Amino acid sequence: MRIIEWCLKTHGYYVVFSKEALFIFGLIFVHSFVETALVDILITHLPGAWDIPKSVQAVNLQEGTAAVLQILFAFASDAYLGRFKMVVYSTIPYIIGLALFWNAAWRRNIDIRSFYIGLVLITLAKAAKEVSLKAFLDDQFMAKDNPTTEEDKERQHHRSNVWWRNASIFGAGAAIFSPSSLKLLSMISGIAMMVAYLWFWLGAKFYECNRPTGSAISDVLFVIKTAVLKRNLRYEGVKHIAPRISWLRWLDKASIVIEKENRPDKPCTAAQVKEVKFLLGMVPMWTTFLTYSLVDATGSTFFFEQASNIDDKYPVTRFNALVLVTSFAIENLCDFIFQRIDNEMNGQLIRQGRIGVGMAFSVICCIFAWKNAVHWLYLVKIYTELRIHVDIYSLTPQFIFFGFMKGLLQGGLQSFFCSQVSESLGNYGPPFGECVIGIGKFLSILCILIFSSWFKQDIDSSRLDNYYAMLTLLSFVNLLIYLLVAYWYGDGQFSPEVDCEPLIEGAQDSIGPLQSFSDQTPNNLQYISVSTWKALSLSDKMPNNPPYFSVFKRRTRSFPGPTCPTTPNRLDDAHRQENEQLFDLKISDCEHRDVL
Repeated sequence: MRIIEWCLKTHGYYVVFSKEALFIFGLIFVHSFVETALVDILITHLPGAWDIPKSVQAVNLQEGTAAVLQILFAFASDAYLGRFKMVVYSTIPYIIGLALFWNAAWRRNIDIRSFYIGLVLITLAKAAKEVSLKAFLDDQFMAKDNPTTEEDKERQHHRSNVWWRNASIFGAGAAIFSPSSLKLLSMISGIAMMVAYLWFWLGAKFYECNRPTGSAISDVLFVIKTAVLKRNLRYEGVKHIAPRISWLRWLDKASIVIEKENRPDKPCTAAQVKEVKFLLGMVPMWTTFLTYSLVDATGSTFFFEQASNIDDKYPVTRFNALVLVTSFAIENLCDFIFQRIDNEMNGQLIRQGRIGVGMAFSVICCIFAWKNAVHWLYLVKIYTELRIHVDIYSLTPQFIFFGFMKGLLQGGLQSFFCSQVSESLGNYGPPFGECVIGIGKFLSILCILIFSSWFKQDIDSSRLDNYYAMLTLLSFVNLLIYLLVAYWYGDGQFSPEVDCEPLIEGAQDSIGPLQSFSDQTPNNLQYISVSTWKALSLSDKMPNNPPYFSVFKRRTRSFPGPTCPTTPNRLDDAHRQENEQLFDLKISDCEHRDVL
């Protein structure tokens, strides 16, 4: 009772009623049901004529495409459509895809064309739903109380997570009792999705629909494009913009101002370049997640195929629900613990430690999978009726550790991403993380083609033990590589810096001369350092030259994921200090002109 009272006292304000969330709850519930019962275990519903390699490649292609496309749909949602329209437009192809699944399964021999078309529509709809539905739910809570402080925003975000996770868990629990037949399952799923879609429309008059305000990805593309166009500039006198990474030095050229005849240059601010460098500086960290994505691809294919092979009447959705619940529990537990000790210890070290523990669990998961595969192949040589000698629950440990791995690594990557980039790009943590995992799913297809001699028509004749042993070795080596990468991130070059001096000293180009910072006058302010441009453009000094930096300030987090740290982000601090220095520079310049 004391524990219950403490939980109610500490977290009671997270549980609130919202009529808007009530109408969205049904759509979240049905999506969780369909994905747990059908989409996530798609390999068990594929046509029986397909062999194991072909089925696994089809599933990895579908999952990888859905993950990579999230970046594109996130950009479209923020820049053009808005979250409400994205939710509306993504649900329609989901319903059509389920109807095509039902049409393909209704026939005696599954219609491959209908199945493929339905799979494509569901893949596109799932990618769009991942980046819009949770974000739209966040908007409703943010708009209700209009939070002004960071603490209030965190509270509203937690309230949104309570509704989201409860609906997801209830949907996954309902999927345990779903039929195994593709015909019945697709029909039930399609009807349920249509009913939830109509229920969602009933609450349309209560929703807070924010207009699309632009995407921070546009700024990233603009900086990269500008740096490429100025690649022929020299580095003479050009100073580094933090972080000082040698292989990202070329991005510093994007801030150099070039005066062209009858047309001013469109440069980038030093803060924009810094933001992109911190983003691309995560590439080494992302590469360490490619091995994890191989294990993740194996868990969503071979693990469920093993369970179906042991007992084809056992509902493998139970294992999928077990993975989902375990992942949710571990992620919430880590968020709860790390938020308490983040203020007392180095937050960067905490996040890196969480990722390292998750990678250690990937090694343990592969070890258990390898032992089960070895035991199964041993029984194949002895018995003809294998299923009476194997307990399907012997696969439970590998599914539990699979859930531990997902909860630690996915949440840890998103939390680390939020700590490295500014708030505007921090909203894109989940899509960028899913994109990296999607690339790993494509690599899984390549691995299956390379080791094609290990995979035969079915599980009994395939050498899954060799494949799992290879994944175990790769996971262990990847853990060692990750330790080196984590040490590289902690060597000081990613510490906050506000050294944003103008990048025009001594730089020369064949296009035309560059302005010297000491020769600035009120008549050529548009050609000075981009950092000063940013400070002066807000005071109407250049009414005919609009600023070329993003002003898209979001008031809500755009995507689901772990809560970003409540402490100020390093880039946000750098941006603020840079603006203060530039403001002082402007004041001193005005005083100097008055004296003259």
